[in-house]
Amino acid sequence: MSARHERKGTHLMAEHMQHDGQHNVGAGKHSRGREEGEIQARIVRPKPVRAVSNAHGEAEGGKSGQSRSGTTMPGVQTDWDPYTAAGFSEASHGHHHHRSHRALITVLCVVAALVVALGVSGYLFYKSAKAVAADASSLVPEATAFSKSLTSGDTSSLQASAEKIEGLSSSMEEETRSPLWSAATLVPVVGSDISSVRRLASAAHDLSSKVVTPAAQELSGITMKSVFSNGKIDIATVQTLCNTVSKLQPEIDSAAKRVDALGTAKLDQLKDPIGKARAALDELDAAATGAAAVAPTLPAMLGADGARTYLVVAQNNSEIRSTGGFPGARMLLTIDNGRITLGNFEAVGAHFAPGTIPLTDEEYHVVNDIMQTGATFAPGDVNAVPSFPRAAQLMKWCWEAEGNDKVDGVVAIDPVFLQSLLSLTGGVTTDDGTVVDGTNAAEVLLNKTYYLPTDEQDPFFTEVASLAMNKVMSLLGSVSTADLAQTVEDGISQGRFLIYMDDTDEESAITALGAEGEVNQDSHNPVTGFYIYDKTGSKLDWYLDMRSNVSEPTVNADGTKSYQVTVTLHNTTTLEQMKNELPAYITGLLPESHNYSMVTSYLAMAPAGGTITDFKVDANEVNSEAEATLYGNDVWAGYVNIYPSATATFTYTVTCAAGASDLSMWMTPTGRSFE
Repeated sequence: MSARHERKGTHLMAEHMQHDGQHNVGAGKHSRGREEGEIQARIVRPKPVRAVSNAHGEAEGGKSGQSRSGTTMPGVQTDWDPYTAAGFSEASHGHHHHRSHRALITVLCVVAALVVALGVSGYLFYKSAKAVAADASSLVPEATAFSKSLTSGDTSSLQASAEKIEGLSSSMEEETRSPLWSAATLVPVVGSDISSVRRLASAAHDLSSKVVTPAAQELSGITMKSVFSNGKIDIATVQTLCNTVSKLQPEIDSAAKRVDALGTAKLDQLKDPIGKARAALDELDAAATGAAAVAPTLPAMLGADGARTYLVVAQNNSEIRSTGGFPGARMLLTIDNGRITLGNFEAVGAHFAPGTIPLTDEEYHVVNDIMQTGATFAPGDVNAVPSFPRAAQLMKWCWEAEGNDKVDGVVAIDPVFLQSLLSLTGGVTTDDGTVVDGTNAAEVLLNKTYYLPTDEQDPFFTEVASLAMNKVMSLLGSVSTADLAQTVEDGISQGRFLIYMDDTDEESAITALGAEGEVNQDSHNPVTGFYIYDKTGSKLDWYLDMRSNVSEPTVNADGTKSYQVTVTLHNTTTLEQMKNELPAYITGLLPESHNYSMVTSYLAMAPAGGTITDFKVDANEVNSEAEATLYGNDVWAGYVNIYPSATATFTYTVTCAAGASDLSMWMTPTGRSFE
């Protein structure tokens, strides 16, 4: 019986009982009869009982209209009985209702137990996850510090760092191997991230036990002083460093690939730690790969198999060239079994007859016909070509063609890099009392020198450069290894410290270190270059502000990516300066003949497998603009005049090969930044 029917039946019984009570009492008793009837109506309410029907559908234990005792209930109609049809239905429902209550209670108990269990598990997992996160946060800086110590050669703190890394990584792996973490990987949405954390912890522990601890044991105690002191490199110690890193490189590479395979986390809380771990491992992997590549050839390059001689070239960024600057000063550096001997800087040699310097046909067309440089005859112009290995080969050819001894390679530095070295070793003082140090070397060599009388400029430049190089070589063993490593790394990445080796295997090792200065030849990792050359014959490029901007890519239908590139060359001089303030050696000869402008040749190079389109130049004067091919790359070249306080703007579209990574930008390094 439904609740609605039960209420209806009860209400009818109450009405009948109230009606009979009103007729069986006297008039004087009417009020009391009504009251008694109301009392009966309140207390007489049928309750469902268990009833078993017989074959006729009658309830056993009584006929219709009778109570369970067999007597007819007064005031109740005999054609209605809550214990017959409707009553049976309610009674039967009551039986199942009790049974359902018991089942529901059982289910609720199970659910409650599950909720409690899940709550406890969730709390325990939360605590475990917080512990792992704390360990990971502490591990990243420790691993970064260890990596820098390992790759820089400063191993004094390796052992202590290794012990910290071992403790943190072991704790992480132990936590993430628990059943709680296994169960958490099954949770929708975040399960994959939980798996990533477990794999990251496993990779960290493997890296600790297979790389960090062995490296600390083998290299602990090696310092910069044990590598270099008294002008001599200890080849055996250097070899130990390289061999150890080379031996461990496969394990480092394996860990880096495991972390790279984790992909992008869905949870924001995991994106940062995974990203940092990936970056740290990639950096260590790159350094270890470079060390492994250079290890077999390094002893020979340091004179272990006989003396080596290298041509050191100082590139002057005030008279800009594609690879950095005018190679106006040169000196010899000899290494014999690690012992370093420096010669004196001297001015670049005299010109050859036009067409004498052995450029390739492509090089001749681009740097001579289009850019209109003097690279076919002037030793100071050969690095108008943007490839440093080719420029170094031409420098070597010029040196030897002048009657000098054969050299085994070329090392190029600029005053900005020299200044950074002096900031580590301390400054020098010239014969005239000028102090040159880590705060002013670039300005002295690239600008202040040219305020001297003309016949004093080259001697002063070579004196400063020689003093600085000797200071660096004499004190290199006493400087911070980490600081020196960072300085060298910055110099290489900025194109201010470049190396060319004549031996093919040794040049491959230099390429692995990233110090070769080659134009982009890898279509999968595209780099677009913008190179410039001073055509004015001046030292005006100290005042050149050069900037670039590369847009976000547009993905084309064929899978290639296109980028909008903008390069600006701003002449920061004023007409007043050019006419009345700057020395003639800075402005160049007869500046009025070209409206006191910077005359600058340019070369925009597409990445390997890419193209340059929609090339446009906005400048005071645009000359000799043309498209060509150089080293297999698409290029646009020419030269412009940039008046005082004016800007030349270059805009073009670079399209990279399908499947290539994001485009990078490379520009000729200038003497200073205006940003």
